[in-house]
Amino acid sequence: MTAIVDYNRLWQLLRQRSGGHTVDWDQRAASFHRAVAGASADIEAQIDALNLHPDDTVLDMGAGTGRFAVPMARRVAHVTALDPSAGMLAYLEQDMADAGLSNYSVICQRWEDVEVGRDVPVHDVVFASNSLGFDDLAAGLEKIDAAARRAVHILWFAGSERHPMDRELLRRLGRNGQERFTPDYIFIANILHAMGIYASVSVERFTYRQTYETHDDAVTWWRERGNISPSEVDILRTYLEETLEPTDDGRLARVRSGWRARIWWEKEDSTA
Repeated sequence: MTAIVDYNRLWQLLRQRSGGHTVDWDQRAASFHRAVAGASADIEAQIDALNLHPDDTVLDMGAGTGRFAVPMARRVAHVTALDPSAGMLAYLEQDMADAGLSNYSVICQRWEDVEVGRDVPVHDVVFASNSLGFDDLAAGLEKIDAAARRAVHILWFAGSERHPMDRELLRRLGRNGQERFTPDYIFIANILHAMGIYASVSVERFTYRQTYETHDDAVTWWRERGNISPSEVDILRTYLEETLEPTDDGRLARVRSGWRARIWWEKEDSTA
C-alpha cells in the first residue's frame, strides 16, 4: 500500500528547520549526567514494561550516560551501550563500575554508521530512549529492526516539543505565539506502518522532578535545550531563581509534566 503522507520526508524537513542534528553531546554530557543521576522508580517502572529475560542481550541504542543501561545490566545477561558521544559513555562506564557491573560493552559510534553483524551483533532486544536523531528515520528504524532478535522498544515524546518551556518563561522571553514543533511519536508509528511493522503504542502523561546541583547547572540545562541567546540568559536565570525549590539533599528542583509514548513490537520470527 502506498502511503498517503510521506512521514519520513516530513521528519527530514522538520529536522532541517529545527537544526536538531547539530547537538554537541560531549559538551552536554556533564549537565545531562547531573540532571539524571540517581536511582529512579520511574526508570525502573519503564524497564519493567520491557519484559526482559535474565538471559537476554540488550542493545541500548543512544545509551547516553547510562540511566537505562545501568539498571538494565542488573537484570539481563549483557548490555551493549551504543552512543556517538565519548563524553556521555565515560559517565556510563563510571556508573557501571560504581555499581559493580561488568556485563556490558560500549560502542562509540553513530547509529547511521553502524553495520549490523559487523560493528554490532544482533541482540535479543533493542531499546532506544529519545535517541532517534537520524535525518533518515526510516533507514534508522530498518536497522534497529534488523538488530533485534526478539523485540524492539522505543521511548519518545508526545506533543509539539520534547522540553516545552513554561508559559511564564516564554512570556518573559517575548516568545508568546511563536510556533515550535518537532516531530513526535506519531511520525515514528506512521513510518513503521509504511514499513509493514504494526507496532503497539502507549501514550501516558507523566510527572517528574527535574533536579540540579546549582542555579548555574539549571541555567546551563535550559540554555542548551531552549535556544537561549546570550541576551536572554539573565531573564532565564531570574526566572529559575524564583521558581526552583531546595531539596533535602541540598539540590534544586522543579516538578514538571509532559506526555510520553512507548512504541514496541515483537519480532514475528522470534522463538521466545
